[in-house]
Amino acid sequence: MKFIYFPAALCSVLIIDLAIDTTGGLPNQLAHLYYIPVVLSALLLRPRLSIVIALLAGVAVSPVLDPARTALGIGAYYDSPEPWNLGASGWIVRPLAFVAISLLAGRLLRERTAKAAAETRGASRGEELGLLGRIDKMILSGSSEEDAIRELTRLVREFTPGHSAGVLIADRKRKTFHIIDTDSVAPELVDLVQQGLPIDEGVAGWAFLHGRTATSRNVFVDARYEKMAEVARRAGYTAAAAVPITLDDVTLGVLVVTYRGEHDFGPEEVATLERIAGQAAIAISNAKQRESLRRLSHETAIVLAEAIESRDPYTGDHCSRLSRFASLTATALELSPTEIETMRLGAALHDVGKIVVPDHILKKLDKLTPDEYAIIKQHCYSGGQICKRVSFLEAVYPIVYHHHERFDGRGYPDGLAGHSIPLGARIVAVADAYDAMTSDRTYRKAMAQEQAEAILRDGAGSQWDPDIVDTFLSAVASPAPERLAAVT
Repeated sequence: MKFIYFPAALCSVLIIDLAIDTTGGLPNQLAHLYYIPVVLSALLLRPRLSIVIALLAGVAVSPVLDPARTALGIGAYYDSPEPWNLGASGWIVRPLAFVAISLLAGRLLRERTAKAAAETRGASRGEELGLLGRIDKMILSGSSEEDAIRELTRLVREFTPGHSAGVLIADRKRKTFHIIDTDSVAPELVDLVQQGLPIDEGVAGWAFLHGRTATSRNVFVDARYEKMAEVARRAGYTAAAAVPITLDDVTLGVLVVTYRGEHDFGPEEVATLERIAGQAAIAISNAKQRESLRRLSHETAIVLAEAIESRDPYTGDHCSRLSRFASLTATALELSPTEIETMRLGAALHDVGKIVVPDHILKKLDKLTPDEYAIIKQHCYSGGQICKRVSFLEAVYPIVYHHHERFDGRGYPDGLAGHSIPLGARIVAVADAYDAMTSDRTYRKAMAQEQAEAILRDGAGSQWDPDIVDTFLSAVASPAPERLAAVT
């Protein structure tokens, strides 16, 4: 539309001049009409073009056109010996006023526009800082990699005004991208996403392979799109931008933003996306490191537990099974990922204190004497002390120390009762009893599962927490796929 403003202003000046000449009026008497194209030009046109309109209006109220008027038989308007006068015959002041108004109006408009743009940039920058701050909080919250990517996707989608936004993670072996947050994928795209998006196509592939931001105003005329053009068509977007999520020269994935219609990605928008991607890289990298440390700590705990189990061949894999049982139960209780991991670790290490129990007592087949039983009971205290001395095991101390408490308060070491017993200890107590009953021992064969369940239900409310017994048996009997995923 802007291309018609200048011709329209020119026509306005000519129409006003023609109207004055045909009606026989003096230009200066009707000169106020020229302010209309002069002011509008200052507001709508670039400075140079608005000055042209102001000068043309000034020419229309000056002697410059008098020769033409005389030739047409209209007569000269400006023959006063005092052209600076403010009367009808004066002509110097009016052109100067046109130019001055054009310059002033244009300057005021530019200042207001610049101020509005600065306010918009400030608001946008404030929103960006808010987003980066929320990502910082997520980094400090200890989220898993998958949860971090889901939250990043949600935050970026809220922040960007486009059609959609998301994080693509590269699978270098399969040479495809996959999406963690599949809930955000349109139903018509599920099949394509499950197959994996090509890692060498579109702006996402280009950004990943070259390690630089890539944009496309219209993906359907972009040579980088082949299979991805079908994805764009189904998803309903036309423009797209992709920023590599890179940390220490390793590209972890790609941040993608799309728009329904054609869209030019300006420098400020690209810079904002790059800052978000930089923060996202830190979040994902930290989550990966936490996951590695989590696996390392769990593997360390399992190795330690297996070293203790090796003293008694009849308890082989007991701690590993307990770890899985505890994780199933914690997941069924809808505990947080951090709490589930604590349950797994605590279950694996629940008998770590037996490292101080002599072999002749630990492996004794006959009934233990009161003194020997007192030594066995000390493993809760010894295990707790071991956990308290290792920083990453401090969280499992309540489980290891209290896993022999009874719900009715007749357990040890502290005789706690009911819900004063830590939740993890109540879970491990049930899992420990179940595994002990359903596993072979030196003094008996494993019980049938139905018999073990009956004993647990019979002891619910006295030896064990009845709610935990119900949850445990339900989880073990029919673990849902998502629960099984939690223990692998």
